[in-house]
Amino acid sequence: MIHKIKFASRKVLLSALIFLVFIYVTVLICSIPGDFTIIFEDGKATPSHIGIFIIKNTNEKFLSLLKLDLGRSGRDNRSLNYLITKTMKSSVTLLFGGLMLAILFGIPKGIIDSKRGSTSESSLKVLGTIIPISLPDIMIIALMQRLAIFLNRNGIEIFRVGGSGTINHMLLPVLALSILPGCYIARMTSMSIDSCYQQDFINVAIGKGCSRYRILWNHVMRNAIPSIIDSLPTITSIIIGNLLMVENVFSYPGLTKALVSFFGDNERDGIIASIILIGIIYFILDAVFNMLKTIAVKPLKEESL
Repeated sequence: MIHKIKFASRKVLLSALIFLVFIYVTVLICSIPGDFTIIFEDGKATPSHIGIFIIKNTNEKFLSLLKLDLGRSGRDNRSLNYLITKTMKSSVTLLFGGLMLAILFGIPKGIIDSKRGSTSESSLKVLGTIIPISLPDIMIIALMQRLAIFLNRNGIEIFRVGGSGTINHMLLPVLALSILPGCYIARMTSMSIDSCYQQDFINVAIGKGCSRYRILWNHVMRNAIPSIIDSLPTITSIIIGNLLMVENVFSYPGLTKALVSFFGDNERDGIIASIILIGIIYFILDAVFNMLKTIAVKPLKEESL
């Protein structure tokens, strides 16, 4: 028990250190002036701006961030802390909805795609999972948008194509955000199930006369779930990357939409705050998935032996 606590403490400290380095590097990069150049003359490199001032500005901004002061907007001079209370909340809600839908869709789809001990191939079913993974993310999002426009023109107003304010505005972004991770989970589920059916203990269960339903849920899924959970951290980068496109295509007022707006206005403090808050979401998601691996995977593996 003490060993586990020490191991968890080391991981927490390492993650905190990595996050602090991430914040400092982000501030440093954003503190470099846009017209910064290095002039090479007579074999000497001369920067257009004095590096000590860039480091000084970086240190000042880094310390203010440690005091939870995100700075002020250059457009209306209001505190950027509203990004936490409003914009970040919108992105977290969207991510949570997308992840839940991806899991609820991905695992059943993976079970359907798997051969489940059959010798016949299920190529057509698997294609429905592989094709979305193979397509560019922006194409999937654009197709979802066109589908919503088509439905609205034909009087089926389930989705709102852009904006926010109602559940209908949120449905399309959540659906678009869940497709790629959902297909990824489905593929991992299918591969894990097919792998389990090749194990000797499944043949023993079949020899004992266990039903197909009991074999699937009591033996196969118990051994497949650890592999599925192991794949979840990979989804973190996929879904965060998709969030940028989804929020901007559907004009959803989240963090990545604010980030693009700050880039357009060249607002240094806004860019830094948005990137750091997106980083916080990424680290939290990654930590949650890794905790699931530690808490759920080991007991399931031990129970399945």
